[in-house]
Amino acid sequence: MYAAADRAEEGTDEDGREEEGRRHMNIMDLKNAVNGIGFEEEKQRQMILEIGAKKKTHGYMRALRPAAAVIVCIVAVGILSVPVRAVVNSLVQERMESLQEEEVARISNQIQEQQTEANSFTREYTEGEKERRGELYAKYLDGLFPTGELTLVDSEEEAKEHEFCFLTTKGVFYLPANRELTDEEILQKIDFERKQDYALQEQNAEEIARRKAAEKEQIKEVVASGGITEEQAVETATGYLQQVFGLDGSGMELNHYYNESAVEPVIDANTYCVNWSDYGNYRYYYFHIDALDGTLRSLSYSHDIQEAEAVRPAVSEASGKIANIKRQAQDFLEEKLKIRGSYKEVKSYYRVNVTDKMVSRLVDVLFVGEDGASYLVACRWNGEADGFSVTTKEDYEERLREEVELNMYYYETREEREVEIEIVEN
Repeated sequence: MYAAADRAEEGTDEDGREEEGRRHMNIMDLKNAVNGIGFEEEKQRQMILEIGAKKKTHGYMRALRPAAAVIVCIVAVGILSVPVRAVVNSLVQERMESLQEEEVARISNQIQEQQTEANSFTREYTEGEKERRGELYAKYLDGLFPTGELTLVDSEEEAKEHEFCFLTTKGVFYLPANRELTDEEILQKIDFERKQDYALQEQNAEEIARRKAAEKEQIKEVVASGGITEEQAVETATGYLQQVFGLDGSGMELNHYYNESAVEPVIDANTYCVNWSDYGNYRYYYFHIDALDGTLRSLSYSHDIQEAEAVRPAVSEASGKIANIKRQAQDFLEEKLKIRGSYKEVKSYYRVNVTDKMVSRLVDVLFVGEDGASYLVACRWNGEADGFSVTTKEDYEERLREEVELNMYYYETREEREVEIEIVEN
């Protein structure tokens, strides 16, 4: 049981604060790296990998949820928000490369000077906007670009003069209050975010190139020692994408890289990270494939936060759902991942904000094998799997305690009230 303090933002949901707390330490490290402040070598390396491989988040700030057990990405002001996407489509790449150096430098400086930790929105997208966003992004990749540019303003007073614009100092997209975005406006926003991504990549181009060269040498050593190639890892991950999600990768951006070491070494050190990004629908699929034996070490699915939020129960109802969630988690292992075995222990874990009477958005189900090796399945409250990883009970429980400590840190630094958080085990 833990207590923490801080100042609440109106409209910020509890799980959003929890997730913010989970990321805060890494976020600050990443910001320091971007600003050229002293930074540990390994974390700097991870930052570069993230820029080059485009880890994803989605939604506005309070809705951000990183994929389970993955490292956070660099965005907007050197922290989290706009995902850094590699430009993989030739038409988009040509568009980005046509930008003047002065414009790229201006965008990069703007990102660094932004006062907030994440881009945000003045309102949520409507269902119609969400649907058109996905359709328009696919067309954008095929060369449908906006005819105009997103209006950029530097003050809230100026922002109020426009229905649709971006407040550069605070990273806020002002969306029309009384109507939906037009197709042109959606395209302008897509284009602007791609330019931000490109500017960040260009800012770190030399270091990215150096790291990529080193990565190639590491892969050579892996293969020489009997490990699999990056291409084989992609093939394996593609099979899981079809097997688990029923997708073949069409209409999505594919990225992959070798991960020699990581913040979560039990889960993703010495793996190939293979990921697909359906940016238009804010859906991202990550797979970590063991570089030595080609087995699946972890997978995660990042999606519209409302999908999980819609099924979150009241605290009083939570415990009654656990038995069904455990059954569905085991079905996921057996049917989707083809993992069958006997377990000496099957436990569930979730967090309760006692003060606010709210449970965490996800439930973790841990299957502990006879040999100590464990499988972790993260589930929404309706039992649908959100992520999977190979771990140990000791490592998982240590990370869970750390998450609560970071939640505590969040409340201590961002809110001014005492909050009690419990970990519930079943």
